[in-house]
Amino acid sequence: MNSIAGRDLAVSAGAVSSNPGAASSRVLHVELTSQQRRLRHLRSIAARNIVNKNGSPLLDTYFTLHLCQEDRIPRDFYKSEVIRDSLNPTWRSLDFAMLPDLLDTSVSCFVVRIWGGREEQYQLLIEWKVNLDGLRYTGQQIRSRNPNEIIFGLNDGYYAAEFDQKESSDRKKNSLLQVDQSSVRNSYSVFSLLRLQTAQRAIKQTQVTVQKIGKEIEEKLRTTASCTEKKKERECMQLRIGILRCELERQRKALTREMDMMQKERTQLVKKGEASSTKHQGLESERKSLTELQKECTAKREVFLKSNAQLTFRCRQLISELSYIYPIDVNNQNDYVICGVKLPNSEDFQAKDDGTVAVALGYTAHLVLMISSFLHIPLRYPVIQKGSRSSIKDTITDKLSEKEREFPLYPRGERFQFEYGVYLLNKNIAQLRYQHGLSTPDLRQTLPNLKSFLEHGLLVRCDRHNISMSIPVLPQSHLSVSTASEVGFPTLSSSPERDIPKWASSDADKQKCQTPPPSYNTAMTQPDPMVTPEVPSTEIVSIETEESHKGLERYDECCHSQTPHNHR
Repeated sequence: MNSIAGRDLAVSAGAVSSNPGAASSRVLHVELTSQQRRLRHLRSIAARNIVNKNGSPLLDTYFTLHLCQEDRIPRDFYKSEVIRDSLNPTWRSLDFAMLPDLLDTSVSCFVVRIWGGREEQYQLLIEWKVNLDGLRYTGQQIRSRNPNEIIFGLNDGYYAAEFDQKESSDRKKNSLLQVDQSSVRNSYSVFSLLRLQTAQRAIKQTQVTVQKIGKEIEEKLRTTASCTEKKKERECMQLRIGILRCELERQRKALTREMDMMQKERTQLVKKGEASSTKHQGLESERKSLTELQKECTAKREVFLKSNAQLTFRCRQLISELSYIYPIDVNNQNDYVICGVKLPNSEDFQAKDDGTVAVALGYTAHLVLMISSFLHIPLRYPVIQKGSRSSIKDTITDKLSEKEREFPLYPRGERFQFEYGVYLLNKNIAQLRYQHGLSTPDLRQTLPNLKSFLEHGLLVRCDRHNISMSIPVLPQSHLSVSTASEVGFPTLSSSPERDIPKWASSDADKQKCQTPPPSYNTAMTQPDPMVTPEVPSTEIVSIETEESHKGLERYDECCHSQTPHNHR
């Protein structure tokens, strides 16, 4: 073990005055002969330039502190933390709270051991017996040049050992000091030291007395622990009883409030029950009334459905009669004729008999007008029926004046007026076809489109030789003259010879014209299907008109986009 003692540099008093900077600045460290360094003044320990005999580049190190005894080194009273991988460790400041209570911190001599190793296997590297009074002051920062050197941090700075006097542990302190003159003060007198000693002795005695009284108090507490515990339990129980009483009172008040609220709610509940009973009686009365209304509604619905079916049936009867009045046939030249009058397609009117074309267009316009009237479908372009001098109006095109909106359905004047009128008539036929789910690829085929509409859309045969027998036609006696005039039927005269068409030249043709359709004979032998309870006509007309408007809207989406390429 190395015994380390420090020595001071001896300088003359004149050396102090030879340094001009020393007088102007206050020196933190003053080396006094009477200054004593104790273990309690130690703040930190650091090691520098540790020599590893095993050759490892880095070590894990820690230090231990031991008291000095002559014959042996006792067990350590302090052990530092481990610094990993370092040969120049600086341990953190000493924690005096970890020191034993009975440790005498006024000693100035102790042993420092530095241990090093790897993987929890440590061995002793340095062991110094240190006398704090013999250390050399090195400054406010750690400075080291020697191997295996230990640096001690005290209150006024860092200290190290004199390596040239390691063997002299008991060197005489130098009486010549190098100090700042402003730091020199008079020392204590003998009387002051005696007073200090007396005060220290009194403090020591007081501490002994305090320890003695503390032990007596602890002993008394141990003897009276059971009684104290019972008193504590009693106080806890009293406190708990007080808290429970307060809680009981609070709960009683809350219960009173709840009872009052319950009484109010019970009163309200009784009132609500009475109101509910009254409303229940009203509900039962309204339920009975609703049942009667439902029965009445069901009866009216049945009447309505029956009347609607009869109305539809009657419309088809009238249309069947129309197909008998205006039959559409194909002659031997595969030309379409209406009532025996040939009507060519829209673009084939050149070099044709204008009178024949006017008559055929008059028949066609009248047939279209009657069909729209029976089906309650308002035509997009209104038809003005005047026989062979019929016309049609364009109420949609906004560029036309009121005088220019009527177009003839017979050849006269400008050809464009006539052709545009035929185009509008074809648009009306396309509207009727669209209303019944039929498309119109070619608007120019007037009679073919109308014939296919009657046969496929309305399921009516268009010639007099093969009239549909599935739709019986009422006899003329059941139709009033006013009804026939309202829908536009020509009134039958007393002389059937005047109504025979011009094409009926032979006697056989005249006989055919004078023969009524087979549906007349069928209707004469069957009971009248129209004898039903009356239904307000306004309801039927409104329903059919609403359906007609819906069909017209669908027709506008399809047909209004078609523009007459050859007419306008």
